[in-house]
Amino acid sequence: MKTNEKPVSEFVEKGGFKMDLSMKRDAVDSPFIFIPPAKEMVVFLRQHIGPETKPSVQVGDKVFYGQKIGDDLSGGPLVVPIHSPVNGRVVALTQRQHPESGKKEMALIIETHDDKQKPYYEPLDPDDATTEELQERVREAGVVGLGGASFPTHVKLSPEKPISHLLINAKESDPNIACDSRLMVEKPAGIITGIKLMTQMLEADEVIFATRTKEGEIPEFEKLLGENDIPIIRIRPSYSIGSEKLLIKEILDKEIPYGKYPPDIGAVVHNVSTAHAVKRAVIDGEPLVSRGLTMYSKKTGGKNLWVRMGTPVEHVLESVGVSPSEFERIVIGSTMMGPSIPNSSYPVLKATSGITAFTQKEPDPYRNPLPCIRCGYCNTVCPVDIYPQLIMEAEKAGDIDRLKKLHVEVCIDCGLCSYVCPSRIRFTPYLQRGKQKIRDT
Repeated sequence: MKTNEKPVSEFVEKGGFKMDLSMKRDAVDSPFIFIPPAKEMVVFLRQHIGPETKPSVQVGDKVFYGQKIGDDLSGGPLVVPIHSPVNGRVVALTQRQHPESGKKEMALIIETHDDKQKPYYEPLDPDDATTEELQERVREAGVVGLGGASFPTHVKLSPEKPISHLLINAKESDPNIACDSRLMVEKPAGIITGIKLMTQMLEADEVIFATRTKEGEIPEFEKLLGENDIPIIRIRPSYSIGSEKLLIKEILDKEIPYGKYPPDIGAVVHNVSTAHAVKRAVIDGEPLVSRGLTMYSKKTGGKNLWVRMGTPVEHVLESVGVSPSEFERIVIGSTMMGPSIPNSSYPVLKATSGITAFTQKEPDPYRNPLPCIRCGYCNTVCPVDIYPQLIMEAEKAGDIDRLKKLHVEVCIDCGLCSYVCPSRIRFTPYLQRGKQKIRDT
């Protein structure tokens, strides 16, 4: 993916704030390295936005690669099945702290017997399958959004209203993640097939491919887009535009009304890696049990890895030649939005797009925050024009009415307010708790 042009070195945000992209730039040219499964895999029964699944296997059962091990058909449309990432045996069903929610949730511990990967489902022929059969396969394969939100893909592919535009988000805004960019280099045909399958299910009038790459950076992919009459729109270098609603505003110049969602204005947005996962589910019979992610540390540099869900982070680190003990803090997912995990025994999830490891010489900048000086910088950079500092005060006071008036629910969890704060206040958890308090009322 190397070009003669110097890559964009920073994103420019609202208020003139610039974000360094050195971690992303370091990983762009790194081919995927396949990480073998660990001796024991830790597979959480909830790896998506929505209710937890129920185990369909018991302790002592043998399981096979791709076999469904968790589901709950009575749990509503947002339930997504979980599958075994290995051939092995269930050795425990236990509660463990979830990497994302921070709460105790159910997980299956699977003892790995081998690393063979035979697709579990029979492939579907999209020309013979009905729309409902394709949508059901996407659900049955456990596909969720791989851009970070992990929203059930089958729900977004089954809208109740006509869809005029399918937007493929290949912008990959996070400053530490380059796995989508690498996927476009290594699997261009698979992504295109996935896009066509999504278009077929949605019956969308138009498909638009949105990327921050420059012309000529991904030549094979660009050629295939042209051959399939899929236009490319190159987005200005901004981190926050990667958000679904802001991307729609940028490309279609359409505002999503308050309390509404993209399908309400005829649009659906899917991540480029999600398109590839749809192709694997339908064409290959492969459930979502592995994904690409970007690992970064100052010692290793940026590396793109292909990892099975349930693999402990410590095993990932050891597989690339570093010891977990070298790192004082590990962030999973986006460095802007992702949580720091208490230790490296936590596993990779469907939503894990990155692993960034920091040594003791790189301490957590939010460890000892200072009092807010009311500088207003958090308000200035906020891409959705809310007031993080006021929301923080309302959340601390438990003032639900004020949280509603401040529209905390429109927060996109971008983390820019935390990133720019001179007092090193981590606003994001206050905003997230504020949104949850409103949902709970």
